[in-house]
Order: sequence, then C-alpha cells, then structure tokens
Amino acid sequence: MSGRIPDQFIDELLARTDITDVVASRITLRKTGQNFSALCPFHNEKSPSFSLNPNKQFYYCFGCGAGGNAISFVMEHDHLDFVDAIEVLAKDAGLEVPRDQGAPDRYEQNAELLKRLSESATFFQEQLVKHPTKEKARDYLAKERGLTGQIAKVYGIGYAPPGWDNLLKSIGNHRAEHEEQLLHGGMLIEKKEQAGHYYDRFRDRIMFPIRDNRGRVIAFGGRAFGDEKPKYLNSPETPVFHKNQELYGLYEAKQNTQVLDHIIVVEGYMDVIVLAQYGITNAVATLGTSVNSQHFRKLFKLVDKVTLCFDGDKAGRSAAIRGLEATLPVIQDGKQVRFLFLPEGEDPDSLVRKEGSDGFLTLLEDSSSLAHVLFEHARSLVTLADEEGEAQFTQNAMALIQSIPAESTLRSLLVKQLSEQSGLSSDTLTANAPIPRHQEYSPQTSDAHPPTSSGQYDPYGYDDGYAPMDYPEGDYTPYPDEAPIPHHSPKGATGSKPFKGGGQSKQGKWQGKGKWQNNSDREQFAPMSQQPRLGRIAHATLCILMHPAIAHEIEVPDPLLTGDTPERQAFSRVWRYFAKHPNNNAGHFLYQERNQDLLNTVYALLNHPDATTKQQLTNAKQEVLDMVAEQSDALGLNSSIQRLKSRGNDAINNPEAQQELRALMEQLRKKKSKF
Repeated sequence: MSGRIPDQFIDELLARTDITDVVASRITLRKTGQNFSALCPFHNEKSPSFSLNPNKQFYYCFGCGAGGNAISFVMEHDHLDFVDAIEVLAKDAGLEVPRDQGAPDRYEQNAELLKRLSESATFFQEQLVKHPTKEKARDYLAKERGLTGQIAKVYGIGYAPPGWDNLLKSIGNHRAEHEEQLLHGGMLIEKKEQAGHYYDRFRDRIMFPIRDNRGRVIAFGGRAFGDEKPKYLNSPETPVFHKNQELYGLYEAKQNTQVLDHIIVVEGYMDVIVLAQYGITNAVATLGTSVNSQHFRKLFKLVDKVTLCFDGDKAGRSAAIRGLEATLPVIQDGKQVRFLFLPEGEDPDSLVRKEGSDGFLTLLEDSSSLAHVLFEHARSLVTLADEEGEAQFTQNAMALIQSIPAESTLRSLLVKQLSEQSGLSSDTLTANAPIPRHQEYSPQTSDAHPPTSSGQYDPYGYDDGYAPMDYPEGDYTPYPDEAPIPHHSPKGATGSKPFKGGGQSKQGKWQGKGKWQNNSDREQFAPMSQQPRLGRIAHATLCILMHPAIAHEIEVPDPLLTGDTPERQAFSRVWRYFAKHPNNNAGHFLYQERNQDLLNTVYALLNHPDATTKQQLTNAKQEVLDMVAEQSDALGLNSSIQRLKSRGNDAINNPEAQQELRALMEQLRKKKSKF
C-alpha cells in the first residue's frame, strides 16, 4: 500500500518505542548514572563518547555529532531510508504501518513481477546445488575464481544451466500471467517466428542477482564460463530496473559493513565479490555503464567518501575522466571523491589476491584527489609548452571548475589553487571563465532549494512549499520514489576516520603517485578542526536543543523572533517548535525540519565543542533568559520611539523631537547590526 505515513502514527510509534531497547539490540550499552554510554557505532573510537538519555528518548555522540531519536538511529545504524526504518520499528512494536490514500509506486504496481524475479533468484541458487551439471559451475567458482561457498551465499550467486526453457518451465509453470511477468522482468525473450512463445534469456551462465536498496531482486547479470560473447549479459531495462540508477553490491555493502562511511566503485561483479571475501565489504560496481551523477547522488546520501577504482591503462583513465565530469555538478561540501589507478594489467580481483587486503588498502591510501585529477586532465589537453599553453590549461581547468555548484567551498578552493598556479587573480579567472561543457549536469537537476512563488530564492523556506513553522496536523511525510525527507548525516569534522590520501614526508611533500609536491592539495581537503566561537544567541539555541523542555517556560518577545541572520532564524525556529512541543526532543525537531540551511546551522551547533558543556548545564533556562533580557534591552529602544510617536503629529513635527527620533532610530539600527 502506498501513500504518506500519517504524522499521528509516527508520534504513536515513538511513544510506544523505547530507544534504549532499540539501541541495546544493536550495540552494547553501559549504565552511567541516569544515562547509558557506549562505543559509537557511527565512527571508530577507543573510549565511549556515545550517550543515550532514556528520559528524553534521545542519543548523542560527543565524538562525531550523531544524534536523534529511535527512527534516526535505525536509519543510520541499519542503513535504511525513513520509510524502511518506520516499518522496522513498527514490526518490533507489533503495529501495522497505515498509509494515506495515494498512487502506488512502481514497486507496488509490479509486486507480482518482483515476486517472479525473487523466485528466479531462488531457482538459480538451487541449480548450483541440484542440477546434474552443477560441478561445472561449482568448479568455476571455487577453482577458477577462488570463491568460497559462504561468499557465494552472501551475494546469492546461482547457476543458469544449459537449455532453452529451464526457468520458463519452473517459474512460468504454463501460466500466461507468470510468463508475461517473466517477460516484463527481462527473464524471457519472445520468439520472433512464434508470437506468445518464449525462451530463457540466461542460459549456461553464472548468475548474479542485482538487488535494490531494500534487498529486493530487480535484475540479473550472467557471466559466461569461457570466451563466449557477450562475456557478461545483463537484464534489459524493465519497470523496476534502470541500470544507470543502480549499483551492484550496494545492498550487501550496507548489510555487511559495520561503519559504512566510504564506498569504493569498481568495474565488475567479481571485483566486488572477491574484495568482500578478503574483508573489503564496501565495494560496489556499475552495471555496464559509466559512473554517472545519479550514482554519486545516491552514494553521497550514504557516505562522505567515494573512491573510483580503475585500471591504470588508457581505458581506465578515460573512465576516470567520465567519473570526474559526473561528480563535479553534484559534489557537496563535506564529501570527498578520490581516484585509485591500479598497476598496469591489474584489476581489484587480481590485485587483492596477489597483495592481500593490506596491500590493497595501502594502495587505496595512496589514491589521488579530485583536485589532482582535475588539474592533470586539464594539463593533458594542452599541446604547447609556452604562455599560450598555460592559457589553454587555465581555460580547461576553469571549464571543469565551473561545473561545480557555485555555493561549494570546493569550487572556491580550486579557483584559489588555480590562481596560485596561473598567477591570475581569482576574480580574473572567474570573470573570464568559459561556459561549462557538460550542461546536461545542470544545477537544476541537483537537490537545490526551489524558487519561491515570486521567483526569488527564500533561504529559510518560508515560501518553498514545505510545511510551515508550526507543523500542523497533516504535515507532509514523504515516501520512497516520491520526495523523501532529506536525510542528513550529522557528522562533524571528527565524524569518521580521516581518509589517508598518501604519506607525507617531514618536508611536507607528498609521497606516492598522483600527488602535488606541496601541501596545498592535501590541506584543502582537510576537515575544519577549528570551531568558531558561539555568540549569545547561538548559545541560547544550543541550550534549548539540549534541554528542550525549558522553551515552554520562557517567554520571548516578538522582536527577538525576527531577523535575517542564520543564528536568529535558528533560535526562532527552535524556540517556537519546542514551546509548542515541550515533550519532544532534538530528534523530533531534526526529523520534522525541512529547511536545509536551518538543518546545517543546527547540526553545526550540535557538533560544536560547547554542546558537551550545554548538556551538563543545570541552569540552562537561566542562560536563555539572560540572553532574552540582554537582547530585549538592546532592542528596547523601540519603546522610546513609540513614546515619541504617541505624542502625536504636533510633537513629531517639533524639530527637537524629530532630532531625538532620528538619533534613537540610528542607535537602534547600530544595536541591531550587532546581533
């Protein structure tokens, strides 16, 4: 059943769910006073920094900044989207998830087709055990490719035996509707000379089921045993399978990687499986296509680091350039893309067998940065080693840099680095930049804020079609394949292990291939370790986030709830929410808030070192009251102006009164500019 999940059900589910039970079923908790502590499951650490408050039904990690309620924990820990997390918690609570009436999604429309594909996967796996010619397949997997039975089971590897209608007879079962579903699912081919008669698409091949994010089988890849053509045969496009949107092994990576903060993109099924057998479970593969922007969007929702792994030959470098051009339009601050070029004649499968997992990971640490590959590619297009060649290099580099979203910090850093190399100012480079070459990756296709009804961008979402500030009943709740709630990973600079981009000598020069001989390339990707000092308003906002119940006890004058700075907007939105929902916690707020800019501000506060202090405050209410009083005094000049105005037009027309009014308004303007 499709449709949005009613808000009332989500509230009821959270009320019935004890976050302590949810977390304790997944990690080991230790009682510490009124709270629980644990090693954080979202980043590697040796001493516990994960804290769970059972009274507030909220968790927070002081090491990486992860925090939220039971729903967000299941999403993060189990690598699920919002709807799947709701379904998991509802099942544990013995509840059925209701849905408001809505159009069925593409999976519900094709439920029977998906059932036939699942049955097909089971059939192929059974043939690997039961078919008379099974030894041919088992010997190939075990002796030629060195796979264990355990890894074959994890990835659901099967065997399509020789013959024209093995699957058709088993799954089709002479039922017209089953045959039609298998045909639409790409498992059968219709005979040209006999309409309505079919034969198996996959015959005499090793079979690799392709799963979606929920683990449902949506397609297959079949590998020939010898040199038959094609060596790999994939399912065609179907109602549930679009190869340019899917990645082989992504579901398995989410299920088998404890801390999934980095994904390696390789070229083949066997590369993914063999790496997993050697303990490197975070690899995925494209499905016969180049990696594209849609792939990066999907991966960036899950992880902060993506490494593209290619052969070191010409074809591999060409694939790397296509990957570079695909990621530039969708790269985001806080995301990192690296490039690993393997030695000539090697692929991940052969290399990890030869060098072992440690050897492969060592190469991975020596991968090249996006900046290096970008500038190296721009340089490779230049034929002249003179001023004209330098000018062409600069134009080539700027054409690529212009593809990056304008608001990205990476774009500014790359322009600055190009300025240092070319000797031209950043303003000159920007003013003379060519039009980006790859217009198909327009920012319009990114997850940018939509314009308002007036055509103007509204940075705080008051006119962007999202729910209003007070979150009335019937508020928008999305579901898959429609418009999901932005899922943000609240990880700060220390949210995961730092990516080792190659060794560094004492002189500061990069060691290993693909590195610039200075520190600039490394430093521009380094996390921001220095946090800015918080102002009084930000401190007050953080107090409310850590102690939500105090908002209901604090009166805030209307003038303090307006303003055009992120700090004022955040305070206003946070106070209004918790004043209305005093029993909710920060997890509820993060779930309900739709505004990307506001979420970034709130996550920055929760990640700030001062958050630890604020959580331990016993007088958080007084700190907020002090801020309110201070701001009220500063803005209290309004009362003097109103006093003058109340004296009537005669008094206002008095030159002395006019001078006093102008002085007060100027003083008020200066006061407001400080806050």
